[in-house]
Amino acid sequence: MEKFSSNIYIFHKGWEIQVTHTISPKLFDRQINFIKGTILGGSSIVKPSKGKNCYLSMRHKNADWLRFKATELQNLASDSPITTEKTNRWHSICYPVFNTFRDMFYMGNERQLDIDNLSLLTDVTLAIWYGDCGHYRKNQVVMNTHIWGESGTKTILEYFGYLNYNPCILTERGSLRIKLDEDSSEKFMRLISPHIPHFFYKNSNIRKKF
Repeated sequence: MEKFSSNIYIFHKGWEIQVTHTISPKLFDRQINFIKGTILGGSSIVKPSKGKNCYLSMRHKNADWLRFKATELQNLASDSPITTEKTNRWHSICYPVFNTFRDMFYMGNERQLDIDNLSLLTDVTLAIWYGDCGHYRKNQVVMNTHIWGESGTKTILEYFGYLNYNPCILTERGSLRIKLDEDSSEKFMRLISPHIPHFFYKNSNIRKKF
């Protein structure tokens, strides 16, 4: 291990270099909302095999969407998003603050959702969550929740019920989903659309509608 300063350590593992800091940068509320939303949408908080601090890892098939999120979080990373084998990827530097997010959304090495952690989500968080794993088709919002398993999907079902939406669980191509009815979907889309960039909607009629 090489020590470069009082708060930066670099661990060498073959060609891989992981940078970890003992002091986290200041996070703005908007950044916290982005991080929570992208974790809910499938991004990972990774705990390195060496080093005590975690990092955020994001990937998405839409390079512009990933770049949009990475721009908001650019003070947490040293690199821009990259594309490898047709997959767009981005990861942060290792910071203590990501340990807090891991404690919030993981139990050991498994993802876990607590209804209390969902109760404080904002419009921005919901928008990022939808952008990562949601679709609007046939006038209904469908969220892919398979990564949270059956238990987590039931927690999400309960959460949307608390928001006075009318959700249900369905399985598509072997994956768990949450679907909102038409009235709830319209309410949800009107809530999050101000926080979704224009380029995200392939169907311009959706943007015009909301």
